Amino acid sequence: MTPSTEAETPSSIATLGRQRSRAACEECRRRKLRCDGLQPKCGVCRASGLTCEVTSRDTRGPKKGHLKALKNRILELEAMLQSGDNDQRPQQQQQNRTRSSDTTLTVPSGDVSATMGASLTQTWVPPTTAFPSEVEIFLSGASIPDLGTFSALDSNIEMYLTDVIKAELRGLICLPRDQLYMDRVHSSIPIIHQRRYLSWSKSSTKTRSRTCLQLSMWTLVTLFSAQFQHMTDQLYQETKKMLETFTGEGNGDTGCDTELVQAWVLTAVCESMRADHRQAWMTAGRVFRLVQAMRLHEIDSPRSQSAISAVDSGGDFIETEEKRRVFWMAYLLDHLFSMRNDWPVTLNEHVICTRLPAPDMEFLSGQRVTGAFLSEAITEPNLHVRSAFNECLILATISGRSLLRGQQSNISKIFGGQASDLPEQRRWLDHILTTRLQVLSECYPSPAEANDPLLLFAHVLGQATVVYYCKGIMETVSSPVEEVGSEPDVLEWQQRASSASTTIIRFAKRLRDLHYSKAREQLSMFREALLNDSTRFIP
Repeated sequence: MTPSTEAETPSSIATLGRQRSRAACEECRRRKLRCDGLQPKCGVCRASGLTCEVTSRDTRGPKKGHLKALKNRILELEAMLQSGDNDQRPQQQQQNRTRSSDTTLTVPSGDVSATMGASLTQTWVPPTTAFPSEVEIFLSGASIPDLGTFSALDSNIEMYLTDVIKAELRGLICLPRDQLYMDRVHSSIPIIHQRRYLSWSKSSTKTRSRTCLQLSMWTLVTLFSAQFQHMTDQLYQETKKMLETFTGEGNGDTGCDTELVQAWVLTAVCESMRADHRQAWMTAGRVFRLVQAMRLHEIDSPRSQSAISAVDSGGDFIETEEKRRVFWMAYLLDHLFSMRNDWPVTLNEHVICTRLPAPDMEFLSGQRVTGAFLSEAITEPNLHVRSAFNECLILATISGRSLLRGQQSNISKIFGGQASDLPEQRRWLDHILTTRLQVLSECYPSPAEANDPLLLFAHVLGQATVVYYCKGIMETVSSPVEEVGSEPDVLEWQQRASSASTTIIRFAKRLRDLHYSKAREQLSMFREALLNDSTRFIP
C-alpha cells in the first residue's frame, strides 16, 4: 500500500460522492470500475501508479427521430421475413438501402428490448453458423467477430444484423467477468480485495497460482449466473486440472501461495454448490493442509514473521488481510462440513493466533483496521457489531464446541469416565449462544432490510446452532456420565429446537426475494449446515 493511500482520512472518503461529478478516467473505464473523480489522480490510478487521463465525450444518447426510424426498420424487416414473397424482396431491399443512405442510424445501448433482440437472434442465425465457443469468448473477454465474416449468413440479412443484432449479441457475450464476480460472489465469499486483484488481473505475465485463481473466480461467475451455467462444466474441469497439476508439481511461484489457497477455496465452494459433496470435502481437506503448511493460523502471533513484516515494518496490510480472510473461510468450511457429517474439526480454535477479518468496507478501501482475536470476540461482555462474516465464524465456533462436547460425551460412555464439568460447559455455551443471537437481533438490520446474503446465513446458522446444541443435550438424557434435568426439562429442549427449526424455514423463504446468484449460494450453505439434523425437529 502506498503512503498516499494510508494517508486518506474518513473525511476525505466521505466527500467522494461530491467529487464524482467529473467524468470517469480512461483506466477506470477500461476496468469497468466506478471512478472516484479525485484530482490529479483518482484512487485506482494512484494505487496502480498509472497516469490518470480523462477524455471529454459528447453527450450520449440517440438523436431525435433515430429510435423511431430504427423501430420502423425492424418492423419492415419482420414483415419481409414473414411474407416470404421473393418477388417483392429485391424491391424492398432497394428501398431500405435508399433509406439507409439518407439517414445514418446509431444504436444506443439499452434501446432495443431484450425480448425483441432474442427473437431476432433466433430468426436470423442459422443452426449451422460457425460461432466461436462461448467458453473461449468468456475466457478471452473479446467481443464477437464481425458478423459480416460469417459466410452462412445471407448477405441481404447481414445489412440489418450489422446495426441491430451485432450490438445485442455483443452485450450478451462480451462480459465484465471480474465485475460480475465482485457483484455476485464477493458478498458471500469475501476473500479477495478488488483493487489488488485488478492490479494484476490484466497482466500478460501472471503467475500460475494467479491464473488458477482467475479461472476459479470465472467458474463461480458462470455458476452464479443462470444464463451462463452451461459453461460451468468446461471451466470447472479446466480449473481443477490446472490446480491439481500445479499443486502436484510443487508451488514454485514464490509469494503467490495466497492466490493458490484462494483458488482451492473457491473450487471447494463450487463443488459444494454443484452437490458434489464427496469431492467438495476432499478439496476442502487440501485447503486445510495448505493453510496449515503456510501457518495461516498464527499470522498475528508475536513469533510470526508475517505479523512483524505487516505491522512493524510497514508491510502490505491488504495482502495480510487477504491471508486472514482465506484462513477464516477455510475455518468456516471446516466447521460446516463437520456439522453436516458429525466429524471432528480439523482447524482447532485453541491453537489459532490469527485475528478475525476486518469489516468488509474497511478491507475494500484499504484502511488499516484489525479485528479482534476469536476468543476475545466470543467472550465480549458488551453487545458489539463486527461484521456478518465474523458473526458466522463465532456461531460456527459455538457449533464446533457443541459438537466436540457431544463427541467427548460419547467417548466417556465407552470408557466409563466422569466429566463433572459438563453441566458448567452446557450453561456457558447456552449463555454465549444466547448473547450472539441477541447481538444479531438487536445490533444488525433484519436480513430483509440489509439484503446481505452473509447476514441472512448468520441468522440461519445461529438457529442451526441452537438445534445442534439442543440435540447434544437430549442425547445425554440416558447417559450415566451427566445428569440432565427432569422430563419437563427435556420437553423444553425439544420445544426450543423445534422453534429454531421453524425460524430457519421462515428465513429460508426469504431466499425468494434474493437475486438468483445470491440465493444459489445461500441454498448451498444452508444444505451444508442443516442437512442432517435440523429437519428432524420441524413440526
